[in-house]
Amino acid sequence: MMSTWKKVLKFLTDEPRGFNADGRSLGLGLATAQAEAQQRATAEVEDFLRSRAAEPRTTTSS
Repeated sequence: MMSTWKKVLKFLTDEPRGFNADGRSLGLGLATAQAEAQQRATAEVEDFLRSRAAEPRTTTSS
């Protein structure tokens, strides 16, 4: 039930596909590619941080 509300809220708050940018209309393909690239960039950062957190830490204090 809650995921349905989240989907509705996301649908209502997302920018429409093919939105205007400085007066010219972006095509659906370009808008989709930009959204996918943004998601992929954040996923890469999250993966990197998770892998760093899993590494054993060494200390140099005596």
